[in-house]
Amino acid sequence: MRKYDILSGLFLLVLAVAICIGSSLLQVGTLTAPGAGFFPLVCGLVLAAFAVLILVQARKSSREPIRFWSDGANRKPILLISLFILLYALVLERLGFLGTTILFFVVISRFVFAHRWATTSFFAVVASFATYFVFRILLHAPLPQGVLERIF
Repeated sequence: MRKYDILSGLFLLVLAVAICIGSSLLQVGTLTAPGAGFFPLVCGLVLAAFAVLILVQARKSSREPIRFWSDGANRKPILLISLFILLYALVLERLGFLGTTILFFVVISRFVFAHRWATTSFFAVVASFATYFVFRILLHAPLPQGVLERIF
C-alpha cells in the first residue's frame, strides 16, 4: 500500500503543479475580483495540499495493502453506473438536458437498483425537473436544449 500511496501522491502533486502553472497563464485576479485563473489555481493548491498529505501519510504507514475490490463487493452496479454516466455524457448534447437526465435516472433506478416502474418514473421526472429548475431557472445556467426544453 505504501508504494501505491507514494505513486498516487506524486502523480497528484505533478498534476497539481501543472494545474497551477496552467492557471497562472490565465488572469488570476484577486480574492475580491477573481479572474479566469483564480478557481483553477485554488483547486491546484488544494490538490497539492492533499497530495502532500498522502505522501506524508505514506511515509508513516507500514500496513498491509488493501485490495481495491473486496471479496463481497458487488461489481455489477459500479460498472453499470460508470457505463451509464459515460453514455449520459455522450448523448447529452443530442437529447438535451431534460430528456437525457430523465432517461439516465430511469435506467439507473430501474436497471441498477431494480425499483418498480412507478417509483422509477416518479423519481426520474421529479429529480430531472428539480435539477432543471435549479440550474436553468434559478442559476440561469445554459443547458443543452432538447425536445422537452423547447416546450418550456
